[in-house]
Amino acid sequence: MIDDQHEKKEEEESVCNLKPTLEKIYETQNKAKLPIFRGILQETIPFILYSSATAEPYFTFGTTTSQSLFRTCFFRIEDLIDSNVALSLLRPFDIEGNCLDTIHIPYRLEKTNIKVIVSIQEFSGIQCINPKLIDRQSIIVEQKC
Repeated sequence: MIDDQHEKKEEEESVCNLKPTLEKIYETQNKAKLPIFRGILQETIPFILYSSATAEPYFTFGTTTSQSLFRTCFFRIEDLIDSNVALSLLRPFDIEGNCLDTIHIPYRLEKTNIKVIVSIQEFSGIQCINPKLIDRQSIIVEQKC
């Protein structure tokens, strides 16, 4: 009985640690849609979630409309439901427009319609990323003759 109470308390503490941060991100994204905040607040605040079990970034896979498979650890919050969070995947690109499969901060992030729902309890940390990376233009370098 004591063990059950201890486990439940640990679960609640894990959820409580990240939930306020996720709520603040979600709230800010929603405020950005209001006319008074347009151009001031970003509609997407990208972030990385860190696994409670491994302390490593959480990666998942998505498929583009052209059926290209990609892996990402960058997300946008779509909704908070009790101790779960609905995330949309952000596709990372390098400066030349090539899709990346890395933890390193990309040059650009592209929003996708791919969503996952995960339990907040699975995560122990969050790292917000610069919102200006969303839909940033790639640099095309032309070769000189």
